[in-house]
Amino acid sequence: MNASTLPIQYVKVKREKTGICNICKQPCELTWDHVPPQGGIDVAPLDQYTILEQLTGREDRPKHLETQNGVKFRTVCTQCNRNLLGTEYDPTLNDFALGVGQFLKTTIKLPSSVGYATKPARLLRALFGHLLGAKSEVEDTKPDQAMREFVLDKTVPLPQDLNVFYWIYPYPHVVVIRDVLMPVTRGRFDRMGIFSILKYFPVAYLVTNLREYENLPSLSFYCPISLDTEVRIPIPMTPPRSAAWPEVVDNQNFIAGGGSSAHSSIFAIPKGTIIRG
Repeated sequence: MNASTLPIQYVKVKREKTGICNICKQPCELTWDHVPPQGGIDVAPLDQYTILEQLTGREDRPKHLETQNGVKFRTVCTQCNRNLLGTEYDPTLNDFALGVGQFLKTTIKLPSSVGYATKPARLLRALFGHLLGAKSEVEDTKPDQAMREFVLDKTVPLPQDLNVFYWIYPYPHVVVIRDVLMPVTRGRFDRMGIFSILKYFPVAYLVTNLREYENLPSLSFYCPISLDTEVRIPIPMTPPRSAAWPEVVDNQNFIAGGGSSAHSSIFAIPKGTIIRG
């Protein structure tokens, strides 16, 4: 099926006002979860498309969702949104984004790698919490189960079957992708891995069941059990990968997914930006 015959998909970011929380799975009044959280990114009006529209390069732009204050999903309860993520975990993720962002904004010549001190156990719980929130339906996939336990229980170690990679991302686009299949090795299509991706200035994150991927550094390697253990994370300041990497579909890669994850996976750009197919 080519791009011109693909059905138009609409961004799905909310459920009814009451439902089941994507994180704690309790019945509740649902609130809006900002992905990424406010405080670590400049909040601006955005045009949101499904990731399908971006990957197929459709030139006749479909109807899209406009938002005035960032990417958000109405999927989580007040306790998980404001108290657990907002109070316990998001400040660490936001501080990391703001700190690394200063490196990318400076005019000073930097070494090939710089370090930034953070609390990885809090940062990764924030990341997992917002990835859980970024689905229009509650699901019990193996990645969701592992992330949910890690977010809700402050004493458990990082799940061994989840690895989190990161790289600098100097672009204004916000990309949220959940539970897709991509090749383990780009250019080879005999083995697949499961991937979830969150990309926003200045860092992109990739969560997968693989132990390594494309020579990316691993945040999992630096994650202690203790919430408040601080670790200096190396940030490679190498030339950035393209804005569409790694999900870009080309002769080295393909991406497969469906259901709630596909409808909720989005590509968001500053309002009014023209996309060329």
